[in-house]
Amino acid sequence: MAHLIPGEYEAVLNGIRLHYTIRGPQGGPALIAISGGPGMDARGWDDFARIDDFVTIIQIHPRGSGLSDPAPHDAYLLPDYASDLEALRAHLGLLQPIVMGWSHGGMIAQQFAFTYPGSLSKLILFDTATYFGEFLSDAEGAVAEFKDQPWFEDSFAALQDEWAGRYQTDDDMSALWAREMKFYFKHFGAREAAYHARTKDLPVHIAPLKTFNERETATMDLRPHLKNIKVPTLVIVGRHDFITTVAMAEELVKYISNARLEIFEDSGHFAVIEEPEKFYRVVKQFVTNDK
Repeated sequence: MAHLIPGEYEAVLNGIRLHYTIRGPQGGPALIAISGGPGMDARGWDDFARIDDFVTIIQIHPRGSGLSDPAPHDAYLLPDYASDLEALRAHLGLLQPIVMGWSHGGMIAQQFAFTYPGSLSKLILFDTATYFGEFLSDAEGAVAEFKDQPWFEDSFAALQDEWAGRYQTDDDMSALWAREMKFYFKHFGAREAAYHARTKDLPVHIAPLKTFNERETATMDLRPHLKNIKVPTLVIVGRHDFITTVAMAEELVKYISNARLEIFEDSGHFAVIEEPEKFYRVVKQFVTNDK
C-alpha cells in the first residue's frame, strides 16, 4: 500500500502541474476526492465532516482550477479530468482507492469509474448528475422558495447573470458565485454563513466553466456507460438541492447496478456542511461496511 504523508504536493501529470492535498491518518483507506466546479477552487471543499478520521483523503485540484495549472487548448472535458485521476493514482502507487466526487467532480468520478474500472474499489457520488435533459427545465422555479429572504433579489440577479453568461473574467464569475451561493443551501443559517464567509473570496476560473457550458452541458448523457460501473456505489443528494436534484440522483441509482441512494432531508447542495454528522456516519458505514 502506498505510504501517504499528510501535506501539500504537486506533480506534473499528463503534462500539467497539478496540486493535491493529503490529509487524514497514515495507513487508512485511501480516498481520492474531486471537488465541484468546473473552475471552482478545491479549497472550497474545506470541511470533509471529519471523515479524515477514518480515511486518508487525497484531494486533487482539477486542471485549470485552484492551485493547479491551466490545461493547454482548453482541454477540460470529462475524459481529460478522468485521465488526470488515473495518472495521480498511478503516481501515488494506489491500487484501488475509493473515489468520491462532488457536483461536477461527481461527473468526473463517473467518467473515471467506467473508463478505468479496475482502478477503484468503491465510488461515492455526492450531489451530482449523469444527465441534465429535462431535469433543469425549471431551475428558476426551484429557487422560488427563497423569495422571501432579504438576499433573494441580489442572489437571483447573480444567478441569472451566470446562466446568461454575463461574465468576462475570473473576477467577474468569482463575484457572481459569492452572491448566488446562498441558493445552494436549504437554509442560509449561521453554519452556512460561516462557510460562505471563509470561502467566498476563492477564485473561480472561467475557462473550464465555459468549456463545460458550451461543449458538454447540453448533450452530456453518461447513462449508457453506467452499466460498466460494478463497484459498490453510494449516491448522496440533498432533498433541497436545486441544481443536481433528487431526480438526477435517482437516475444514477437506476443505471448503476450496485448503487444505493441516501437522501439528506435537511440539505441542499452542501450536505457536508449542512448535515455533517449524518454525512460522517453514512460515509463511514459505506467505507467500513458497518451496519
